Amino acid sequence: MSQGPLMVLDSAGLWFRAFHSVPEKITGPDGAPANAVRGFCDMVAVLVEEYSPSGLVAGLDREWRPDWRVELVPSYKAHRVGDDDEEDAPASLGPQVNVIREVLSAAGLTQAWAADAEADDVLAEVAARDREVLVVTGDRDLFQLASASTTVVYVGAGMRKRVAYTPAVVAERFDLPAGEDARVYADYAVLVGDASDGLPGVAGIGAKTAGALLREYGDLDGIVAAAGDEGSGLSARQRAAVLGAADYLAGARGVVTLRTREFELEFEGDVDGRRGPVDRERLEQLGESTGQSRAIDRLVEATAVLATA
Repeated sequence: MSQGPLMVLDSAGLWFRAFHSVPEKITGPDGAPANAVRGFCDMVAVLVEEYSPSGLVAGLDREWRPDWRVELVPSYKAHRVGDDDEEDAPASLGPQVNVIREVLSAAGLTQAWAADAEADDVLAEVAARDREVLVVTGDRDLFQLASASTTVVYVGAGMRKRVAYTPAVVAERFDLPAGEDARVYADYAVLVGDASDGLPGVAGIGAKTAGALLREYGDLDGIVAAAGDEGSGLSARQRAAVLGAADYLAGARGVVTLRTREFELEFEGDVDGRRGPVDRERLEQLGESTGQSRAIDRLVEATAVLATA
């Protein structure tokens, strides 16, 4: 039997999607919100049923806003910092995250993280393995991981729309130079910026222009070199914009481009994402306390397709 793909989840992205997609009126017997628990379990079950992976790893943030990224671009996620210096997230989501992690553990599913790293970094490390990988995320920055062996499954708002991004799909969707991988997407993301992450981009360089420049000059280094050459094909306005954003470009590239630092992954569970022992008593307790027995049972049933550790 051939080995199925390894599915790697941007867990925080999925439970945020779940929280905002499933009504908060979904509660447990005690009245506590359980919408994220239901949505997350249902979404992962759907993904496993659709793609039949042989391994599953839930990537976690150890740091949602690492200091080293803030040092590179101080505005990075600054607008999402709460009064307690932690991420400004809905109060009713935190307790549900704890439950979701307990469900994953009791279901024998692997969780992975790394010191001073975000889930993006974890997913990038796992995607570098020499096997077929499915990266599941709602973050477009992860498109850069698409390669001959890695497909990025993008989960849209509402969790219903899912699009599989290969290097060819990334190149076509964003008018980027085609290649064996989609690493150039990181340069595109730096140029256009991302307000949700506090990255301003280069003034006057929109999506269409960024794609055109990358097709003409290959990558960000080529664009910067062209900006310093009065005889290049860049207009005076474009040259001024790129040169004026030199500090931002240097910092943002280090923020957006993945695998520029080494991280040692830590795992709870099997490193290849094979399913470990299922604690059915604990799962039953979690189902009763949250009122989500059906969603939890569906997750457990779907993940029976995984190889066993």
